[in-house]
Amino acid sequence: MRLAYWMYEGTAHHGVGRVMNSMRNVHAVFHAPQGDDYVNTIFTMLERTPSFPAMTTSVVSGTDLARGTIRLPETLRQVEAKLNPELIVVVASCSTTLLQENLEIAAQSAHVNCDVLVYDANPYRMQEITAAESLFTHLVKQYAAPTPLTDYPSVNILGPASLGFHVKHDLTSLRRMLKTLGVQVNVVAPWGATIDDLRKLPAAWVTIAPYRELGLKAAAYLEEQFGSLALYDAPIGVQPTLRWLDTLIEMLNTVGARHTRSNGSANVAPIKIPPLTAFSLDGMSAPSAVPWFARTADMESFSNKAAFVFGDATRTVGITKFLHDELGMPIAGAGTYLKHQADWVRAQLDGYVDDADFLFTDEFQQVAQRIGELRPELVCGTQMERHTARKLDLNCMVIAPPTHIENHLLSYKPFLGFDGADVIADEVYTTATLGMEKHLIDLFGDAGLDVDEEQNGAQQESASTNGDASLADDQNQVVALGQAVANNAAVASAQSVSWSKEAEVMLKKVPFFVRNRVRNNVEKYAREHNHAEITAEVLITAKEHIGG
Repeated sequence: MRLAYWMYEGTAHHGVGRVMNSMRNVHAVFHAPQGDDYVNTIFTMLERTPSFPAMTTSVVSGTDLARGTIRLPETLRQVEAKLNPELIVVVASCSTTLLQENLEIAAQSAHVNCDVLVYDANPYRMQEITAAESLFTHLVKQYAAPTPLTDYPSVNILGPASLGFHVKHDLTSLRRMLKTLGVQVNVVAPWGATIDDLRKLPAAWVTIAPYRELGLKAAAYLEEQFGSLALYDAPIGVQPTLRWLDTLIEMLNTVGARHTRSNGSANVAPIKIPPLTAFSLDGMSAPSAVPWFARTADMESFSNKAAFVFGDATRTVGITKFLHDELGMPIAGAGTYLKHQADWVRAQLDGYVDDADFLFTDEFQQVAQRIGELRPELVCGTQMERHTARKLDLNCMVIAPPTHIENHLLSYKPFLGFDGADVIADEVYTTATLGMEKHLIDLFGDAGLDVDEEQNGAQQESASTNGDASLADDQNQVVALGQAVANNAAVASAQSVSWSKEAEVMLKKVPFFVRNRVRNNVEKYAREHNHAEITAEVLITAKEHIGG
């Protein structure tokens, strides 16, 4: 474990809380000093549910340490008396791990009736995602039991969890598609699952595990131990969703045929994909408007706008492919903070991003530096990349955790399935459009409300001449120069420059609403090329140098 101003992943403590807060009739007890109960505050603030977090802190105080006492047994008894959970998971925080106490003996001395698991989420070896994945897999291994397959096509959905990125919306999207196919959901876990639900996981025909971050190992265990087929792909985008549906139907039909032969029951009719309109919200339209929208004039303007994508493994791969394959955007770079998934991400994005443009790091400063070097038209990342983009005045959409409270939405905003494709396309379009709108606001200022009389007179005089050719040439020349300089990403020095009278005259011929922007851009160019004074000749030379 290391300390940092910002971290992409939370602590192991946080990962355990995500799993336990997701499940029903279970509880987490953190053996920790008073300050480590911050996790409850995070969940209360960000998880928009009416229930309190399923977490309690068994406080370790200096007085307890001096007396050689431990409050854990009494805390366990209180939790059982108040909540009557089926399972309590005990975890030591980073501070109390150093005490090297035997929590197993302490937990046994509580003599509670429910199951108690002392989970070794060592914060010096684990972070949030590893701890959450390991704990959930442990619970599946502990409770999943041999169970006959359901008589009807059914699936498990593993991975949705508390404080996940849009996972409840993703779950709704998946349920809608499964219902359209006539497939029932056997268990969703950890979100909303009980211990009994974990026991019946092997009854499903197929296990769906769309997230690389949580549910992957549990699905692999069910496949290895019980023969449950597993679908690991994330249906992000229209074409990936179509392929995902085809794969799922093939898996279900394979299990259905095998199941019919083994139990001698009546044949289960093979599943066939219905008309695609059946997947739409109105039952009449195409399931997603992305293929049409990508061909419109609005979206064609994005074909030369480069994007940089950084986040967890699932969303980095899915969003990169979506932007490139379905919206036609070039990819300037991509990466992930999950180093243990780096090889998978690299393999998945082979052909989308050059090897030199991959970035695998959990230090946000390196990501910020890369964004500053690339200055892409669209940044897709976490809340850290959003902060970086705002400082650099770039467009940014959040596509992965860690997130801000504004990314935990009440409205339906999935990223998976046909519905998710529309949501992502809308996010790209409105983010970049709003970014262009902000650029126009910067150009226009307050839309001319502060224009002085001299500027008004100049505008009226310009209009009355019905477009003097020489003036138009000057305006076009300087505006083109300003635009060219605006695209120059080099960092200018802080030295000041002066303007000659001739240059000032040229500048006054520029429309008032772009004048300040042109002045700033020309001054940037002058500083970059060591011109202490901006003259008319400097403007002409600069135009020839930059604009060709």
